[in-house]
Amino acid sequence: MDWTDLPGGLRSTGDTSIPIAFARRVVLLLFGAVLAVCGSSPAGEERIMDWRQYSVPERHKVKTRRPPDEEFLKLVPPLREAPRFREEDEKLGAAIWWADYSQFVFSEQPPTRDDLGRKPHIRTPAGEDEPLVLGLWGIEDAGKVTVEMFRSPFPVTVRMVVFAPKQIPEPYFGVTIEGGRTVGYATYLPEDATADVRAGENTVFWITVSVPDDAKPGTYRIPLRVIFHAYRKGVDLPVTVEVLPFKLPRAKIAFGMYFRPFEQYLEKRYLTEPLMRAYWRDMARHGMTSATLYNYASMTDNAGNFRLDGGHAIEWLKDMMEEGLVSTDVPIMYLGGITRTPENTQEILEEFVQEAKKRRWPKFYYYGPDEQSVNEKSLAAFKAIQPIRKYMPIVTAITDYSATAYADLLDIWVINAGRTTPEIRELAAKKDAQIWNYSCGMRGRGNAPFNRFYAGIYTWALGLTGNFLWCYTEGSSWGTKIGTHNWVVTADEGPIPSVAWETRREGVEDYRLLSYLESLVAADPDGSEAKEARAWLQEIRGKVDWYLARDMPPSLYPWDGPELYPLCPNFEPSELSEVRAKAIDYIMHLRKDGQE
Repeated sequence: MDWTDLPGGLRSTGDTSIPIAFARRVVLLLFGAVLAVCGSSPAGEERIMDWRQYSVPERHKVKTRRPPDEEFLKLVPPLREAPRFREEDEKLGAAIWWADYSQFVFSEQPPTRDDLGRKPHIRTPAGEDEPLVLGLWGIEDAGKVTVEMFRSPFPVTVRMVVFAPKQIPEPYFGVTIEGGRTVGYATYLPEDATADVRAGENTVFWITVSVPDDAKPGTYRIPLRVIFHAYRKGVDLPVTVEVLPFKLPRAKIAFGMYFRPFEQYLEKRYLTEPLMRAYWRDMARHGMTSATLYNYASMTDNAGNFRLDGGHAIEWLKDMMEEGLVSTDVPIMYLGGITRTPENTQEILEEFVQEAKKRRWPKFYYYGPDEQSVNEKSLAAFKAIQPIRKYMPIVTAITDYSATAYADLLDIWVINAGRTTPEIRELAAKKDAQIWNYSCGMRGRGNAPFNRFYAGIYTWALGLTGNFLWCYTEGSSWGTKIGTHNWVVTADEGPIPSVAWETRREGVEDYRLLSYLESLVAADPDGSEAKEARAWLQEIRGKVDWYLARDMPPSLYPWDGPELYPLCPNFEPSELSEVRAKAIDYIMHLRKDGQE
């Protein structure tokens, strides 16, 4: 076998902490900073690399000199002209509009005619959280506004979208590109129903309606009002909620987030038991069904005797189950220690597996060496853990290239999103291995279309059995600092979500809808409506491109592409909502009376 190293380098055996992709990005950042300080434009011109700066299959990597400036400018979202507004909008100084939550929302991008004409309507089964995105475009400085609800039949949460303006393309690698503009990225959503409306900017509220599990089918009205403080005037915007006559089954595959809740990654004040439970509850409310259980403690005491209870990880697992995050029928990833000495490892594993079954815990997948290159040292590391496979399947994050090399040594291949090639899926089927996906190439902030597509249509179409992201939160705290990868940010009152986190939940719901529709089709395969639905599902599945970054423009700054490019190839962001609506229509036709 050719043990040629993949680009990037090797991690120490057994180290399951920071993904190597993150380390590579740190190197890129430092390299770029050095070039910027030195003013080394020629070095930037000659640098050979994959300028898309996103995970791509090994055989698709294209390394070139710096592309022309025009190529980088393709990443900049074109700025629309503001439409003609109504006379009443001019008097208020603001135009009220509603977004499709799958679309990008930028602070400086005026609404379209579709946005201005969209009605606030929710169509959902009971037991789901559903978003509405309310925007106010500042025709002039209109001052403070407040969103209020009156006698809502369902719980409603109002959050303000925080924007982070940045020049695109920004200088990087010592290179400055003329042109571009300032783009106001949508980021995090603190709970706040009051904000300022400024001329030429969007003020956006992310409204979540929580429909109780026992809500009766029917149409409900939520009285919503926007109060303009300067005019002491309220604008009524009634929201309609159509509760559908069926329930969606929970996803039966592993949706989860990498998360290391230790003091070296989060301040101690954010690791209290109430907050830890809030994190598990938040993950469950966002459709997660699995978890990463980091257990740095041994399963034995100092004398080598089996010891299960008392350690952080096992107590967290109990809380996860109580909060509805994990269950017996969906596996979790176990990362960490087993015994203090190797002599009794198999004996302890046998005892542990039996105890887990007795307690009706999820099945544990043992996490092997993370993101390994192809070489003799990595091969030895995987061979060393083979005895564990008798008790726990081996899972790890790995590239498509490395998975090919270690195919016989792993049971679950957690492949980078966008690298799940037809060849790797064919090999997994041949080896009877599962394919999960993960990504550590996103910042977890405002790329709504990617987060919805990746969790939903993409995972369903590729037949993946697991979907993870790095990471839930790490190195972050609201008002102090925000780390590099964070789908939520920690705060004393609980986790503060991002736009990406909210739309990930909607992607999981898309997955559940499509899977449920398939089950209805399978139950009555010869019916005319079932045949029509099957043909439509095949059409959607055939449209999905596994190569997420196939047409992504290049970018100077490593994060700009993943933050500004939809990463849902062959689908416009608006089509994601159209797919959901069509799936619901088919479900309504195919379900039998009284069937949930």
